[in-house]
Amino acid sequence: MYNPQIKASQITNLTDARYFAAWGVEWLGFGLEPGRDHFVAPAQMAAIKEWLEGPKMVGEFSGLDVDLIRQSVDLLGLDAVEVSRFANLSALQLSVPMIMNIVMETHLEPEALIDLLKINEMAEYFILDFEKNASINNFQKQFPVSWLSGLTKQFPVFIRTGLNTYSLEEITGDIKPLGISLAGGEEEKVGLKSFDELDEIFEALEPLRTV
Repeated sequence: MYNPQIKASQITNLTDARYFAAWGVEWLGFGLEPGRDHFVAPAQMAAIKEWLEGPKMVGEFSGLDVDLIRQSVDLLGLDAVEVSRFANLSALQLSVPMIMNIVMETHLEPEALIDLLKINEMAEYFILDFEKNASINNFQKQFPVSWLSGLTKQFPVFIRTGLNTYSLEEITGDIKPLGISLAGGEEEKVGLKSFDELDEIFEALEPLRTV
């Protein structure tokens, strides 16, 4: 039975972290690179981690500051590290799994994407991020569902999309990636946030994830 893993990214607060953990997600990602969007100070992440059981903790980086990544793995006891497609995986020499996030762009042709996945075989997982550029690209012409369904049979791929590029039905029914990547967000105020859209996604996924 198809049972997609879920990775939640850009966690910045305990409200998000506890919400995703309650839905049984496998991975929680925290931006640990100062100066970048969704940055979480190491002490804040450590405090959030104390409240949680279950999900694996992922540090999210661009991948260019090797020393920062290594120090974060040791300091925070990370279970995995997520880096961009521009990271040098061989230079990292990590003892935990590496996840490569690939932002999908118009100039990235299907053949080039396959080459990119093959070259970075040291990555244990890949995230294909269709969400960042969804407003300017029609990825279904460039990467049709039938082509992606073949790709996910060859590589351990997570799909991230705002669901305006590929519907949840297409992702879970046809593409069948190893997992789906979702994102947290800012609280309206401390401890208060609406999860209506995410609730709909998790409720739709629940039959697949109930084993």
